[in-house]
Amino acid sequence: MGHLTPKDEKRIIKLIEEWSEPKLTWPLLVEACKEKLGISRARQSLMNLPAVDLAMKNCKAALKARKLKPGWISDIQAANEHIEKLTTNNQKLLAAVRDMHSRFVIWQANADMHGLTQSFHSFKRRPDFVFART
Repeated sequence: MGHLTPKDEKRIIKLIEEWSEPKLTWPLLVEACKEKLGISRARQSLMNLPAVDLAMKNCKAALKARKLKPGWISDIQAANEHIEKLTTNNQKLLAAVRDMHSRFVIWQANADMHGLTQSFHSFKRRPDFVFART
C-alpha cells in the first residue's frame, strides 16, 4: 500500500464524477474505490487529496441540487400517470372555460338587447320593453 500515483488520483476523480447513486459519502467512496479500482485507502487519506476533496464536494452539491427540484418524480411510471392525470384535468378545465365563454356571449347579447350599458352600472330602459310583474 504505497502512495497514490497521479493516475490513481485521476481514476478516483473519474469515479466520483461518474457517480450514479443518489447518495455519495466518504465510506461509500472508499468501498467503491476498493471494488471498482482496487485501491484500498482510508477516508482520511482520500480527503487529504485536494483534487479528490474538490470533486467530492462538487458531486455532492450536484446530487443535492438534483433532489431539490420541486415536483419532480423519480419513477417514470409514476411520472407518466401524473402526466395523464394532469392532461385529463386540463381537458376538463378547457371544456369548462368553453362553456363559461358561451354563457358569457349569451349573457352579453341579452344585456345588449335589454339596454344594459357597458359600465353595467346604469340600466337604461328600452321604451318598448315592459317588465312583467308576478
